[in-house]
Amino acid sequence: MAEKMSVSRRKGIVALGLTLGVTLLGAGPSAPAVATASKGRPAASLAPTTYTVKIVNNSAIDDENAIVFQQQPNQPSDVHSLAWLSKMCHAGTSVAFTWSVDYNFVWGQTGTLKPGVNYDAGQIIPADLDNANTVTLSYVDDGFEFGKPASGAPSGSLLVKEDDSVPGPDSSAQGSVGIGMSGAGTFVVSTQPNAGVEFEITPTYWLAFGSYTAGTVVSEDILTNPYQLQFPDGETSAVATFDGANWTVQYG
Repeated sequence: MAEKMSVSRRKGIVALGLTLGVTLLGAGPSAPAVATASKGRPAASLAPTTYTVKIVNNSAIDDENAIVFQQQPNQPSDVHSLAWLSKMCHAGTSVAFTWSVDYNFVWGQTGTLKPGVNYDAGQIIPADLDNANTVTLSYVDDGFEFGKPASGAPSGSLLVKEDDSVPGPDSSAQGSVGIGMSGAGTFVVSTQPNAGVEFEITPTYWLAFGSYTAGTVVSEDILTNPYQLQFPDGETSAVATFDGANWTVQYG
């Protein structure tokens, strides 16, 4: 799968094309998930595919969380990955994560984004890759709020339009905005007025151990043994075991 990313600026609109394609304990999303991400779901389609991964800690690590996050190659410095799913996983124990491939828009109260900082979720609303793929972010009465999502972006992508009321880097009220999956944030950028952020989506997943809680900006350099997870076609569950040096994954 070709991985690409482009960043362009025109007429005050920031357009970030993100091909978010990696893998979750195996080899890329299953065929139904890829169809959903790259082409969008038809109206009144079947429920999104649900995935489960059980993480088994057979290492000496005893004070870190098991983490699932999303990432892509050549990620711009102003686009931040969040610890999407996170639970404490002591040595000799296991934890399980379940999610569905459905998308959402998110904004947070925190504008200064760096590893270890939580974006501080303020609102999470459902998104649809065809019929509700564009939303406007405003700042009204000292608070951010999303408008009603509508169609507008190319099928298979999600677009956030930030109007002229949105605080930018010169304001202490600057926040963050982005997208998520299964009801939690995955990628955010700092807000700026009269800007737009467009995400072209192919879901990718990674596993790791670290101290990050859900919603915190992650740095792959600080995580313990990040591992690309990729489900083979037709598989929706996996058991991933970490022995302190390597991951072993079984499907089904």
